[in-house]
Amino acid sequence: MKSMQNELVVSDSVEVLSYTNEFHSDDSRDKLLDNKGMVTPAHSERAAPQPIVRINITDPDKTATTEKATARLRLRQRFRLPYAINSLICVVVLSCLILLEFGFIPGFKSGFYCQDPSLSHPYTGDTISTSVLLIGNLLVIPLFVLFFTEYIRKGSPSNVCITELWYFYKEFLTGCALVLLLTEVGKVLIGEHRPNFFDVCQPHTAANCSAGSYVTTYECRNNKFGHYFLTDTSRSFPSGHSSLSVFVALYQAYIIQTRLPTVKTGRLFKPFSVSLLVIWSLVCSLTRISDKRHHWWDVAAGMLLGAMCVVYSVSIIHKKLLPTSIPRVACSTTTLLDVKNKDARSEII
Repeated sequence: MKSMQNELVVSDSVEVLSYTNEFHSDDSRDKLLDNKGMVTPAHSERAAPQPIVRINITDPDKTATTEKATARLRLRQRFRLPYAINSLICVVVLSCLILLEFGFIPGFKSGFYCQDPSLSHPYTGDTISTSVLLIGNLLVIPLFVLFFTEYIRKGSPSNVCITELWYFYKEFLTGCALVLLLTEVGKVLIGEHRPNFFDVCQPHTAANCSAGSYVTTYECRNNKFGHYFLTDTSRSFPSGHSSLSVFVALYQAYIIQTRLPTVKTGRLFKPFSVSLLVIWSLVCSLTRISDKRHHWWDVAAGMLLGAMCVVYSVSIIHKKLLPTSIPRVACSTTTLLDVKNKDARSEII
């Protein structure tokens, strides 16, 4: 009896196992059939080659770790030696500009001819003051032109790339610093008197000297003006208004011409904008002659200096402004399955 029971149990177990295997095989077959995008069906001899769709599955933990490592790397790069050198150069240049502008660094003190008509013009003030020149040329005009240009290109303020704006504005400030530094060095080395030198300085030796005689030593005795203004009356060459305004106008004109799309603005908008910038530079430059604050050759030299610095600055950013010949393709690490093409083969990479 026991042997018969054992045989029945064994036979029942075999039947159960066979049924279970058949169940699992059917279930696995259904899953494989449902997940056609994740398996590779057997190729038949007559079947055509099937397209391959690749999926790149990224790990969130690895992505977060990579982002943290990148952030740490950027933080280390900010404190590298080149950044320290650039910061030191900026401090030195700004210090030199302040010391040269306010007369703390003594320059060449040239003499004058008694009763020289080119130095006998009255002082009437400035049409474009120094504060208006600096605020307009260093802040208002460049920021407006750069932001407006990028806004027209991108179509929305939210799409404007701050990194690109900072790049062009940084190069612009670098060129302005070069212009101002060269201008101040020229003023200190030459020490030419302004057309209203006699009226502002009122040198004590000019009253008793004979016409045409050259005076080498003098002291200004006019108490209406401070030390800075009296020192500035002997720094006429070259004109700082001319050099800075011409640089700003030509630099911004280049930005408008190369980055502003004509399709979105029309053919006349670019020439009109460039003409406004040129007119502004001419007003800043030519009023220095009409105000008797500079000689004509001072203004001409300043305009030439500004144009030369523009060529230098534009040559640096020229490659950045030119459109690249390689087409930009949007890349993605994740590709969706082609649900319409059920015969496609999918691979996980």
